[in-house]
Amino acid sequence: MGSIEKSKNKLWNKNFFLLWQGQMVSVLGDVIYIIALDFWILDMTGSTALMGILSAITMLPRIVFGPFAGVFVDKWDRKKIIILTDLIRGIAVTFIGIAALIGFIQVWMVFIVGIVSGICSAFFNPTIMSATPDIVNESKLVKANSVTGLARSGMDMIGNAIGGVLYVTIGAPCMFLFNGISYLFSAFTEIFISIPKIKPKPSKVTFVEDFKDGIKFIKNITVLKKVFISSAFMNFFINSAFILLVPYFKETPFLGITRYGFAMTALALGGVVGSILLSIITLEKRYKYKLFVSVMLIQSVLFLLFIAINNYYIMLICVLVAFACNVCANTILSTSMMVIVPQEIRGKVMAIIVTISMGLVPIGQCLGGVLGEIFSVRLVMISLLLCFTICVVINVRIKNLRKFIEYDSSIDNLESLIYT
Repeated sequence: MGSIEKSKNKLWNKNFFLLWQGQMVSVLGDVIYIIALDFWILDMTGSTALMGILSAITMLPRIVFGPFAGVFVDKWDRKKIIILTDLIRGIAVTFIGIAALIGFIQVWMVFIVGIVSGICSAFFNPTIMSATPDIVNESKLVKANSVTGLARSGMDMIGNAIGGVLYVTIGAPCMFLFNGISYLFSAFTEIFISIPKIKPKPSKVTFVEDFKDGIKFIKNITVLKKVFISSAFMNFFINSAFILLVPYFKETPFLGITRYGFAMTALALGGVVGSILLSIITLEKRYKYKLFVSVMLIQSVLFLLFIAINNYYIMLICVLVAFACNVCANTILSTSMMVIVPQEIRGKVMAIIVTISMGLVPIGQCLGGVLGEIFSVRLVMISLLLCFTICVVINVRIKNLRKFIEYDSSIDNLESLIYT
């Protein structure tokens, strides 16, 4: 334990580096897999609704199992959870790749693997969020989350840049296989991570009581509850709109599949820019709230312009800047959440919060896919993004949001956020 405490004072300690690079590799695999899967589904079925349903089915297990998974995260060995979930996903997606190469793959198989992957994510994501503050000092959390976002955005950029080319040259089967192997590689490297064990509660505490502790914490901090309820509606509308991005590019004359790849590269590059900015600057407490509000409002306007205008190059600028703002906002928000939640309940609270904020996404993805078959894809996307903008305005006007965003455990008292 002592060596872990000593090493966490450095950002690039062994444990954080292994966690960081493992996520980086698997994210690259995920991006390539999703591009291949979206185009494969459209080529096989021609249905935007089916594409939306597949995304929803992948997300649904995270919503259903998420709150309960968090309780187990606080009870089990977090290192084993991280390794096991990556291993299971690696085996499942590798099977899809082999099935596609041999030629006996069916659409229902992809749906089953999507469910398995979603269940694993329900355990993996809160575990990562719970473990990060225990292997990196609080003063370096913003930078830790920024460089993690940088790795994700960088791999997004590379994956999207080469995804379309790979789909045409090597095909979906090899792209599926690459993702499976990336998960297996991550699981192997994670064997060497050291994560402090959480001191277990007395055995008389039941699963239900443990779960209620997480609910109670969120319920008591009104601003936390309101932030993530509003986030649920923002995620609903943005995912409803962006599930139609592939068909929008395919059916719009001045765009096309090649330009879709470049647009997704610009989006990922925006994430890289946002992550780099937050990783090289020390964001003072007094600027966090102002930056958060600014980037939230800017991203909502630029996402709208991205779909509303007809100039492709201006579209690229809009999506690049919008996603830079998106990454900044999410990094600030997730860091504040990590700091506020105590270690012993962090897993369950993170899981419940993710469930709250992402709970409407599967419905939104299904809705977006269905509306895209009934009405003009562009009209549907603009309407949904207008609703997203309204939710952003509501979010930044939440009472005590400044206290939440600027919270510092070494200075501030958690009591100041309870019941306010």
